[in-house]
Amino acid sequence: MIGILDYALVKGDHVRTVEDIASFCNAETHHQMREIGLSQIPTDNARPLSDMISEAYSRIHQKPDCVLIAHSLPFICKTSEQLLHNIRIPVFRLSGMPCAIMHKATEIACRLIQANVYNTVLVIGADKAYSDTERVFFGTIMGDAVVAVLLGKSEHGSLILANEISTTVIAPDGENSLEEDILRFRSANASMMRQAIYRCMEKSGISNIDYFVTHTSNRKFWDALAIMMKYPRDRFLDNNILNTGHMNSHDSFLHYFYFRECGIIRDGEIVMLINPGFGGTQGCTLIKN
Repeated sequence: MIGILDYALVKGDHVRTVEDIASFCNAETHHQMREIGLSQIPTDNARPLSDMISEAYSRIHQKPDCVLIAHSLPFICKTSEQLLHNIRIPVFRLSGMPCAIMHKATEIACRLIQANVYNTVLVIGADKAYSDTERVFFGTIMGDAVVAVLLGKSEHGSLILANEISTTVIAPDGENSLEEDILRFRSANASMMRQAIYRCMEKSGISNIDYFVTHTSNRKFWDALAIMMKYPRDRFLDNNILNTGHMNSHDSFLHYFYFRECGIIRDGEIVMLINPGFGGTQGCTLIKN
C-alpha cells in the first residue's frame, strides 16, 4: 500500500476579513461571500510562492527521492533546480486541471512508488495570489497556502486506496469562457463530480464513505451534491472554508489534515478528498485514515 509518511502546511501569515480583501466590492457581494462560508482568509501578497514551497519542504523530516510540485495557477518563479535550494533529486512541476491537479500529482506519485521508480515522493500543492484583485473571482476569495505530502510504501497510518481524475472540458477558457459554456458547465458540474466519486469507489471496492473532504470554493455546491448522492450533508466536511477561503487545487488535502487533527476524522474511517475544477475536471483521492 501507499501511505502518507509525513506532511507540512504553510499558510499566508496575514489573516484578513472578507470586507478587507474585497473592499472594492459592494456590501451585497460581501454578504454573498459570507453566505457561501467565507470569513477569515490567510494571505500574503508580498511573499514569493517559492519561499513558501521551500519552507514546506524544510518541514518534511524524511527527505524524498523525488518532488512533484502541483499548481493550478500560472507559476512564475525560479527554475525547478533553484526552487528547493539546489537539492540533488528530480523536481517536476505539473499544471493544468484547475483545482484538481494535486489529485493527479498524487496519482502519479503512487504509480512511481508502485513501479519502484522511487521509494518516496513528495507531492507539493502550491497556489497563491499576489494582489487582492487576483484573489476575488467567481464570487469567492482565494487564500494562500502550500501543502506538502510525503508518500511511500506503508501498511499503517493514512493509506491511499484509490485515485480518480477525469476531464470533460465544457468551459475551456475558465472565467473568460463564453457565458453559455459557463452555464452549461455549472449545470453539469455536480453530476460529473458524482460520477467521478462513484468511479473512485468502484476502483477501491469501497461501498460507503465516512466523510468527503471537499474543495472549498462554495458550500452551496456541496448542499446540492449531498442531495444527489443521498448522503447526510454533515458527511461533506467543508466548514473549514471559514478559516481558509478558496484554496484552489490542494485545499481538500489541507482540510483533511485539519479535520484529522481536530479528531473529527478518526482512525479506521474511509475518507474521500474531492475537488471539482472549473471548466470540467474532477479529482478524487480515497484514503483510509
